[in-house]
Amino acid sequence: MELSRREFERLMLGAGLAASGIGFRDGPDGRPAKYVDAVPKLPVATPRRSVYPGADYYEVTIRQGRWRFHRDLPAVPTWGYWASGDAEPAGLGYLGPTLIADRDRPVVVRYRNRLPDRHLLQSAVDVTMWKNVPGVPPDPPGGRMPQNFPERTTTWTVTHLHGGFNFSDSDGGPEAWFTPDGRHGPDYRTLPDAKPDEAIYAYTNHQPATALWYHDHAMAINRLNIYAGLAGLYLIRDAYEESLGLPRGDFEVPLILQDRDFTADGALSYPDKGPTPYHPRWNPNFFGRIPVVNGKAYPYLAVEPRRYRLRLLNASNQRFFHLWFQDGATARPFWLIGTDGGLRAAPLPLTTVWLPPAARIDLILDLTGVPRGRRITMMNDAATPFPNNDKPTPMPEIMQLRLTRPLSDPDRTTPPERLRLAPIPALRPTPGLPSREFVLIANKDAAGKSTHLAINQRFFDEPIEEFPKAGTTEVWEYVNLSADGHPMHVHLVQFQILNRQPLNADAYRAAYAKWIAAGRPAAGRPRLDRYLTGKATEPAAEEVGWKDIVIAPPGMVSRIALRFDLPTPLAMVPGTGVYPATYVQHCHMLEHEDNEMMRPWQVVP
Repeated sequence: MELSRREFERLMLGAGLAASGIGFRDGPDGRPAKYVDAVPKLPVATPRRSVYPGADYYEVTIRQGRWRFHRDLPAVPTWGYWASGDAEPAGLGYLGPTLIADRDRPVVVRYRNRLPDRHLLQSAVDVTMWKNVPGVPPDPPGGRMPQNFPERTTTWTVTHLHGGFNFSDSDGGPEAWFTPDGRHGPDYRTLPDAKPDEAIYAYTNHQPATALWYHDHAMAINRLNIYAGLAGLYLIRDAYEESLGLPRGDFEVPLILQDRDFTADGALSYPDKGPTPYHPRWNPNFFGRIPVVNGKAYPYLAVEPRRYRLRLLNASNQRFFHLWFQDGATARPFWLIGTDGGLRAAPLPLTTVWLPPAARIDLILDLTGVPRGRRITMMNDAATPFPNNDKPTPMPEIMQLRLTRPLSDPDRTTPPERLRLAPIPALRPTPGLPSREFVLIANKDAAGKSTHLAINQRFFDEPIEEFPKAGTTEVWEYVNLSADGHPMHVHLVQFQILNRQPLNADAYRAAYAKWIAAGRPAAGRPRLDRYLTGKATEPAAEEVGWKDIVIAPPGMVSRIALRFDLPTPLAMVPGTGVYPATYVQHCHMLEHEDNEMMRPWQVVP
């Protein structure tokens, strides 16, 4: 049976918290006011079509600029992407321009690192994430595996197209980084003709219309690079989507949600003192106090009384959002029409929706007939961290929609309840293949101090253990033995969530630790089915569809089905389709990903 809304929220344990907390306040403390800045319209880059005939081409420069997060704050240094094609370079100085692609038409991007040598958040760079430092306890005992990160710069970067069906050599994996002075990570890859401070990637766009996003993925410093501004939207269009009569143009609004902190002079602020002696500048949890939408704190969107298509991305480091629209004393209903990987099989009426880190949702908010002057506030009541809320940093208000514009022309879009969307075939696991278990662990020392996180108690650079076969469909099980809910992301694929099931986490943890201490004997691994304590429950209705993020709640086994196909080399783009095809999976809470909750896997023919 399908979970009801109340059952799903009880399962997730994070909804229904008091909507009170810290934010900008009017008053003598001098902090800026809410809802005085309009939501910035993200620029759209224009490609060149002559460089690779049959493909779109962009040159994207990663550089430091300046950005003003609020009317009452000064412009401050930030990082962002600037894209050039057949028009003037597109960018803001923070985040990146939206790239728009057509289904099955490839896109080639030349990424260029023109950042300064010193990181924007230099004081938070923690070198103990990759090497042993005198006076700092080794993590793990005996020390970490050595990493060859650059010594003279802290601005290595690599860009990943999140959710894309792409070649592994264009995936932007964590060790494919490159620096402004042309040094490269151990897994640096590029198409031909890149300069030392560049990487050229090809994206197939061989997938349905959807909202992806591109962002930094550099090893051990990803949390800081994205926080500084390295994120942008990537929309894929197709004829099916265009035929549906959805809102478009000014009435399709991309919204990138983040949480940030600021110094007294308006600059980005990120903690540089952690709670553990092992990584003195790393924090296992970070939650900013201020909501930022498209780069503005507490903005407003001036709207007409008509239907709007909102394309929401959660680009926060760790914060989950549980969103709703406060309209007077009620929660205004809306329609969910798409998830991470594209349109759903049917529109879903909702009054609240979950948006975990890195996830996207596509919704229709029908404002037809709403009187002029009405103000509708996007609200949030998710726990921090999700779901245990032991570091509560509430962010109850996000942005405001203001009915201040008259109807510019008749709204001829399709009412959401009348949308007829295409069915989504269920993934069927290949017969005879066992499930793969991935145990999520937050490691601590004997004194309870955080050391690192892990998948299957492995470090990232240990040998690959998972080799799914191309053309097969597998079931992966995330066994969460930690206290946090982890948004797990798998590169290359869009998957389907199957179910979740509770387990005796304490008993399984003890048996699992004993098995590892014994050297992981093949015949001695604890049988997961012996520790399950209740029935499996199907995903909530809002989770049904193509996904690349699954929430793995603590004390639960979360199961997904994944089909492993590989892109076909592109005739118009030389050098695509180099093997072996290695990808990664990881928690998309960036602080966790940076500290070992990430593992590689490889597709084999």
